[in-house]
Amino acid sequence: MIPYIRQPILYIGGRPIVHAFGVMVAIAMIVGMRFTRRRAAADGLDPMMADRLVTWTLVAGFIGAHLVDRFVYKPAEALADPLSILRVWEGLSSFGGFLGAVIGTAVFFRRHLELPRWRYLDCVAYGFPFGWIFGRLGCTLAFDHPGRETSFFLGEMYTDHLVRHNLGLYEALYTVLLAAFFHRLGRQPRPPGYFVAVLPIVYAPVRFFLDFLRKGDVDVRYAGLTPAQWGCLVVIVVGVLLLKRAQKKGEAGASPSTI
Repeated sequence: MIPYIRQPILYIGGRPIVHAFGVMVAIAMIVGMRFTRRRAAADGLDPMMADRLVTWTLVAGFIGAHLVDRFVYKPAEALADPLSILRVWEGLSSFGGFLGAVIGTAVFFRRHLELPRWRYLDCVAYGFPFGWIFGRLGCTLAFDHPGRETSFFLGEMYTDHLVRHNLGLYEALYTVLLAAFFHRLGRQPRPPGYFVAVLPIVYAPVRFFLDFLRKGDVDVRYAGLTPAQWGCLVVIVVGVLLLKRAQKKGEAGASPSTI
């Protein structure tokens, strides 16, 4: 059993200013952008343009993450406190973030029609798991994804003094493997859109089954599944279709990576 570790918080004037979760999210963004930039340079793309794409993705992702949390996960709270909709730092949904990121990238490429979009999107998808490790470590510290009671050796004492699955920890550990897998895949030439397709295929099934371990009263459920599980089913189908598309493209246009 892992003992409960209270999230480190910096207080100034009696008010919480810096949370460990926020620090880890900032590190996640820096790491993700660094790997995206490296991949872009290795593929002969403009690293600065890749940075701009990531910025659009992150901003739209945070907005989407908060809005989905308010209207899909906690609609009653949003109705009771409408101003919470504007407090984007309160309540985030990972799949809401993915949805927002898709919208952000669509708007970005509408403004830059001349860019090879699938090659740039591959750079972002490649860098994602490297940054996601630190994002999920932030969730681990905050213990904001508590699961059911367990005797599993990685279980952690929760605030209710019961040993529960820390799903943020489990996902962080899996993402380490995912990042290593992407690093290995990136050593060979891949057709445009390859990493965009592979990412949901290898991530979503694990997230789908982890949600069955969630603490029963944490999330709203629709037809017995959490919103994230429904999102998993959608992105798996999309990933398979995109992978078929990438395979049809073959090796034509794929750039070798020196990462």
